Amino acid sequence: MYHEDFGFDAVTLAGPLDNDAPMEPADTLEQEFAAHLLGLVLASDLFAARNPGPRAWLEKVALATCWPDTRIFYSGERLDQDDLDTFLGCALLALRSPGRGRGSVRLHPRELARLIHPTGRRFDAKRQERSLWRLTAARLDIEDAGGDYVMQARLFNALLCDHASGVCAVDVSPRILEGFAGAARVERLLASRASLADGLHRWLAGFLAHGPTDLRLDIGALRRLCGLTRQPLAAFRERAVAALREFLDCGVIAAIESGGPDRLIVRRPAARGEEAACLLLS
Repeated sequence: MYHEDFGFDAVTLAGPLDNDAPMEPADTLEQEFAAHLLGLVLASDLFAARNPGPRAWLEKVALATCWPDTRIFYSGERLDQDDLDTFLGCALLALRSPGRGRGSVRLHPRELARLIHPTGRRFDAKRQERSLWRLTAARLDIEDAGGDYVMQARLFNALLCDHASGVCAVDVSPRILEGFAGAARVERLLASRASLADGLHRWLAGFLAHGPTDLRLDIGALRRLCGLTRQPLAAFRERAVAALREFLDCGVIAAIESGGPDRLIVRRPAARGEEAACLLLS
């Protein structure tokens, strides 16, 4: 899906390649890149809410994102919410290990699984390692609509798995780590997702955590953004509204209002020091 299906006015999710922005040196663009990459991780169909099915290799498949005037293509095996948990776990360990190289962390897949699901009883180290390799192979090609900028990004820059010791060395993208702005944010997100089994609930947890305080959502656009385009719109509408009401009941969001046919206004409590902002998803 192309990003053109979505319109927005949120500062948090604004694209660094917006043609309306004044031309800036490349170093300024790089400074903004971290927040936008994090938005791609948490607010697109890169880690879709659907079951991935067979892990077929995808080559330059267009993603549904919130970046304006930008085309983003994904190459690699299809990723899902389990892979996002793996990425978040590695990011948390990297942020907790500032003494090592920037973004570098050593881990055992079994310990990583325990970090992600602390109350789980069974931990599949091989399954966790396969997820690490999928994340390492993932490639993002980013270009603005005018062809002025072309970027390539990866989630992991390197992965080494020592099967003799059972230890893996991972280099997490430093730019995405910058977007998290500390380990506390990742800890909260992992904790909020740990008890959620449904893919849409887990996707929404990341989307709500990253998005601004006010969200004006079109149900059809939300369906495309989370990757559930094969689900009939009526069924998705019922599922999405039910999930949002559960988040309302547990205090993750503060209010849900109707914004018209197939449109919702969702408000979440502002974090300390956070400025109010609005995202229009249509």
